[in-house]
Amino acid sequence: MQERTITPGIFLLTAVCGLIDATTFLALGNVFAEIMTGNLMFLAFEIGQGEGRAALPTYAVPLVTFSVGAVGGGYLLRSARFPGRRRHPFVAVAVLIALALALTIAWQPVAGSVSAMVVVGVLAFAMGIQNAAVLHHLIPDVATNVMTLTLVRLLSNLSIIGGDNARWRFRVTSLTTFFVAAALGAALVRLGPAAGLAAALAVYLIALPFLMLARSPSDPVSA
Repeated sequence: MQERTITPGIFLLTAVCGLIDATTFLALGNVFAEIMTGNLMFLAFEIGQGEGRAALPTYAVPLVTFSVGAVGGGYLLRSARFPGRRRHPFVAVAVLIALALALTIAWQPVAGSVSAMVVVGVLAFAMGIQNAAVLHHLIPDVATNVMTLTLVRLLSNLSIIGGDNARWRFRVTSLTTFFVAAALGAALVRLGPAAGLAAALAVYLIALPFLMLARSPSDPVSA
């Protein structure tokens, strides 16, 4: 019997990223909880336009909390104090998404408000942990957020220009999954931010058995 792989779980995390970023950008204040490139660019634009002081708090929230999450996730994955618990960060992310959903339902935050930024901070913290975990359990050409590089790898290896089309299915699936999930997230937030986060949590819970139990490239090879 073929051993189950973590790959489907990582693909589902790609969908989670699209849903969460659509929700935070469209419903919580024009910021991303997961794509830090976008936040850095927007902050740079505001600074260049002379509005950096006003914009800094908005973009500092996801940038700082994501960074703290990435550090914390890296510690959990590498610390000798937590041997055999390299999958536990995925559980932490699920709990944090559930917390963000609960806060959203309770507070009904308005875009750009303090309550909205608290929700964004919780989600960005979760996404920092998730990115550290995905990097540890890396599946080649299965991307959760680096779609520019994924697109370049796909197009620069096309057979019509002499490439070998290696792993093109993984690259196309990553790009398609992210696009469809972001579009779905954009549609759901018309019902309110809780709808997008509920969908993200549901997808995460489907992914969790793969993330926790399936074979990962980082697992030791059995004799």
